[in-house]
Amino acid sequence: MSSYTVISLGAGVQSTTMLLMALHGEFDRIPDCAIFADTGAEPERVYRHLEWLEEVAGRHRFSIYRAKAGNLMEDLRQAASGQRNRIANPPFYVKGGVLEKPEAMGALMRKCTREYKIDCIIRAIRERLLGLRPRQHVLKGTQVEQWIGISLDEAMRVKPSRHKYIFNRWPLIEKEMTRADCLEWLAKNGYPEPPKSACLFCPYHSDAVWQEIKMQSPKEWQQVVELDRAIRTSLPKVRGQVYLHRSLQPLDEVEFNLHHSDNQSRFENECEGMCGV
Repeated sequence: MSSYTVISLGAGVQSTTMLLMALHGEFDRIPDCAIFADTGAEPERVYRHLEWLEEVAGRHRFSIYRAKAGNLMEDLRQAASGQRNRIANPPFYVKGGVLEKPEAMGALMRKCTREYKIDCIIRAIRERLLGLRPRQHVLKGTQVEQWIGISLDEAMRVKPSRHKYIFNRWPLIEKEMTRADCLEWLAKNGYPEPPKSACLFCPYHSDAVWQEIKMQSPKEWQQVVELDRAIRTSLPKVRGQVYLHRSLQPLDEVEFNLHHSDNQSRFENECEGMCGV
């Protein structure tokens, strides 16, 4: 029987803490590697943090692999301009047409996580860890333990693997660690606070995150504003008007409410535990 252990790395607070704790020997083993599924649409600060993590891991002779299925932002632009006839939609909000659900957390069915993260990581496990070719069968008796950085306060996101040879594990939950505990551990060990790991245009952003992008990253803000305009009426097989913000308004016209009781990120709706960690 062949057994492997891999970290699913989002490069946010929880998965960063989990990786560094593993390198510190605070779990029962050190995994074989970590895999970062790169959507091509993370903020620049996430990529800078990932480069720092790669340097730290390298000093421990630990490998972090980057896996990529494409550039989701560019793929969305191409879909909106008619250059692609399909796209794995993020959970954008829709006004009008059969998909109108103004109160929904995302009117479009979320397909981006599976195509640009989950399937991407599975391919990397097969190719880099198991040395398999496309469509080659996994040898009988092969087991892969995948560590996912979900903390105790997000335990509702725990979900088993759909692949028989992959077993999901949540080490932070085993240690009863919340996101706040992760931040405390990082500070205690002299590590910086990681940025939020999520695509720039993710509809699950809270108003506080949208405001942060607008005020601190003018170039990235312009990118998401332009994308919001581009997707309005031209995504393949989508009727109605499509928006990044739940208010169903153009992003650059939204007055962000930083104190409203509904001002929370919606990553609990991403039940795979692949985004925002």
